[in-house]
Amino acid sequence: MKITEQEKKDILSKYIDNTSDELLNHLKRTYPVVEFNVSWKSEPIKAIIIDQKTRFIDGNKKFLVGKLTNILENDWSHLGEPLIRRTIKKYIDGISI
Repeated sequence: MKITEQEKKDILSKYIDNTSDELLNHLKRTYPVVEFNVSWKSEPIKAIIIDQKTRFIDGNKKFLVGKLTNILENDWSHLGEPLIRRTIKKYIDGISI
């Protein structure tokens, strides 16, 4: 599915406030993204590596947000759970577009 630059900006614009840039940088460094090219699909399949396991992003956003929140909430508790969850959602949406 191809989306325009304006659609990308619209998706990410809902995360302008109430996210942590420090946590977002941590997510980018700690949880790498992997892309798989398959012959039957024009776009690559994107996945994220969590606890040395590959987790597909497409259709798993809710699971991934919960999983990463459980992992990060102790170390990043000073931010509060809503801010942590919102930052994780921004990271996942940034990967999937």
